[in-house]
This record gives sequence, structure tokens and C-alpha cells, in this order.
Amino acid sequence: MDELTIYTDGASRGNPGEAAAAWLILRGCEVLESEVRVLGVQTNNTAEYTALLGALTAAKKYGDPAATSLTVYSDSELMISQMTGKYAVRSETLKPLYTEAAAAASVYAKVRYVHVPRENAYVGSCDWLCNNALDTLAAAKYAAEQQKRHGPIECRPIGIVHSPFLDRKSAPNQGKNTNELSTVEVYPEYADGLLGLSEGDSVFILCWFDRSDRSILQVIPHGGRRGLTGVFATRAPVRPNPISLTLVTIVSIDKTRITVKGLEALDQTPVLDIKPYYGDIDVPAKQD
Repeated sequence: MDELTIYTDGASRGNPGEAAAAWLILRGCEVLESEVRVLGVQTNNTAEYTALLGALTAAKKYGDPAATSLTVYSDSELMISQMTGKYAVRSETLKPLYTEAAAAASVYAKVRYVHVPRENAYVGSCDWLCNNALDTLAAAKYAAEQQKRHGPIECRPIGIVHSPFLDRKSAPNQGKNTNELSTVEVYPEYADGLLGLSEGDSVFILCWFDRSDRSILQVIPHGGRRGLTGVFATRAPVRPNPISLTLVTIVSIDKTRITVKGLEALDQTPVLDIKPYYGDIDVPAKQD
């Protein structure tokens, strides 16, 4: 007669709460099956019975049930006691599950139920499967909630750059390294936002480097002064969101056309924003 060993566990985050059921099926020391299912909102006892039912059903594929003896281990004293007849099944919720589990067990030559503590290594593995599945579910739900809360981030260009730099090779690595002049053409609908800007002002130009690679997360900084470095610790144009920040000097303003010195952006680069530079606040905070 074939002999299989089953270990089961159910877990619920709250009672009821998000639940999962897991089981292991072994033949000797060989693990034939390791399975976990997320159940939605259920009680812990329902999860325990679901794990048992899943294992009893799954074990059929590993041999002829009529010639197979099962030993089922679980840390659920209630379920084990009910399956052995020691306890009556009084819960209206559990009665259908008990009936279904008893029917699934009846096709085997023999089924023995054993209560073991949670510290049992195999039951502990089932517990880990359940909690890992619930952690994964919780993380996915959190991400979905954050996405729903914030929604897509929409960024609309306020203008465009006209510069002598037509490709990366011709552009300086930093705006301060060029005396070439560029023009920021602000779109007419944003013209009112230029009130207060004057010739000689220092302003930050924020651009969207639309020709940058957004898949690169590590680079060797310009000049090779450091080894491989994360892009967030560099001013490299390649990054997940290629937003550039360059401090420039306004040379002249003609309606919606601002001529600036010190901008490294390529010709036809979208402009996202213009912000004034303030010497008294654009410095690092002092550390205690």
C-alpha cells in the first residue's frame, strides 16, 4: 500500500480577514507537492479546512486512492478533533467544509489525523507559504491603492529650448562650462507666468531630457572621478525620470522668448518649469 504524508496550515490576517491555505504532500522524504492558495476574506478555521480539503483532493493524482494510506498533520486542534470525531461540528460555516473533507477522505484506504504543534518544521513551512502569499497580496494591494490615490502624473511642457547643441556630443556636460546662448521659448498660454523676471536674474530651468535613456540606474560619472555610481548620486542625464535642473543667467527677455547663458540642453528640449534662484535659501541646511 502506498503511504503519503500531508501537512496543512491556514492563516488569516484578522478573524475574518485576508486568508490563505497551504499544504505539503510527501512520499517518505520526497516532497511531491507544495501549494498555497489565497482565499480572500475568511476565518482562520475556514482557511484550515480549505487547506485540508485542497490536500485531500490533490493527493489523488499521486496514486490510486483506494490503495493509498494518508497521514494528515495539522496544528489546528479544532479541525483535527472534528475530523477524528472527538469534537462535534457546530459551526454552520464549517459544516459544509467538514462534510466535503470527509467525502474527499473517504476514497482513500485509510486516513489518520494527527495534531502537532506549530513548531513542527513542515507545518512551519506551510505557515510560511501562507504568510508569504498574504504579504505578497498586501504589497500588491498597497501598490494598487497608491496608484489609485495618486493616479498618473501629468507633466505638460511650458515651452521649448532653442540651442546650438544639436546632439549629445556637441553639448557640454554642465551648463556652466559653456558661454553659448540658448533661448527658452515659453508657450503663449504661459506668458503671464513670466511677470517679475528681468535681465540679469539667475533662474533654474527645469527641462525634460526626452532623448535620455530611462532604463539606466548606474553610471561612471563624467571624468572618471568615481567608480560605478547610482544615478541619484550624480547629475547624469540618464535616469528613470530625466528631469534636468540648470542654473542660468537671463541675458534678455523679449515677450515669451528668454535668452539665457549656461544652459546645456539640446535643441528642441521640452521645458517643464522656470524657478528663481535665491542666494539666501538655495543653500544646504546647516547640520547641528
